[in-house]
Amino acid sequence: MPDIILYPRDTVIRALEVMHRYGVHLLPVVDERHGEVLGHVSEEELHRIWSTLPLARMSEILTARAALASEGIAGERPSRIVFVPGGQGSRSSWLH
Repeated sequence: MPDIILYPRDTVIRALEVMHRYGVHLLPVVDERHGEVLGHVSEEELHRIWSTLPLARMSEILTARAALASEGIAGERPSRIVFVPGGQGSRSSWLH
């Protein structure tokens, strides 16, 4: 079975749909061009965000989390969260 992933352009609604469909609670957000893991999102985190920002994109969530962590607001600073804007025209064999 192919890996199940999210892309930076995916919304909270889309991410929760994917999680529900495949019965998973944590998914990586992957750069479309390079296949690099940019970070992870949990179902619990997405449910908290969903009530106020259901159309927020994974890129916005990872960027906000990194900004909070760099200011010491969200606990320890993650080892690496990188946002690379995705492009069009790339295809992947990963489920989405």
